[in-house]
Amino acid sequence: MQIITQSYNNLVCDEELRPMRKTVTETLAEFFPVEAVDHIASLLKIHGVQLHASKERVSKLGDFRPRKGAGLHRISVNANLNKYEFLLVFLHELSHLMVYQSDGRSVLPHGKEWKAVFGGLIRECTEAQMFHPVLHDQLVNYSYKVKAAGVADISLAMALRLFDKTDNGQEWHYLEEIPEKSLFRVRSGRVFRKGEKIRKRFRCFCPESNLPYLIHSMARVNQAGENDF
Repeated sequence: MQIITQSYNNLVCDEELRPMRKTVTETLAEFFPVEAVDHIASLLKIHGVQLHASKERVSKLGDFRPRKGAGLHRISVNANLNKYEFLLVFLHELSHLMVYQSDGRSVLPHGKEWKAVFGGLIRECTEAQMFHPVLHDQLVNYSYKVKAAGVADISLAMALRLFDKTDNGQEWHYLEEIPEKSLFRVRSGRVFRKGEKIRKRFRCFCPESNLPYLIHSMARVNQAGENDF
């Protein structure tokens, strides 16, 4: 997967270290709904954000890192998400940035300030028709009870699944959905056994080494059999 670094006026490809020929709008349209592209470009410029479309990470869907010195803030989002999920995770991380700009580190990461900002961004983008109409009612409802974990609550996450990119014909599930102690495979091919939930992640074990790993509850996985490792 090519990792795109977005710093609004400076667009480079990390892997090839050479200028890319695509415009900012064309690159953003690869990851966001086309209806949201101009708005996202404006937000990146206003808030001084470097946006990374990252390889899939089973431990998280996105993250925010404050600027260092005179540099740019950094937001990363997993590139394997569909465009509406990508937009929602971006808004989640942008909310962290906006709260950081207004309150620094004096408030809880997912406290009432973050919930108010995130919910407001969701409603703003929904009212501006940046999400598919079939998602509107669920998004508005979710905006008043946003959660720290995952793309969204499970019902909205299931609705978002309708817009997924193809996955080579394999049936996948959110880790949250499969039974405890079940075996599952992540996209890298590694097999794990699901364990107990710790906040927004599950403690899972690799059968080959019995080493524990924390994997996000909304990671996409394929169920596996006892002979699959």
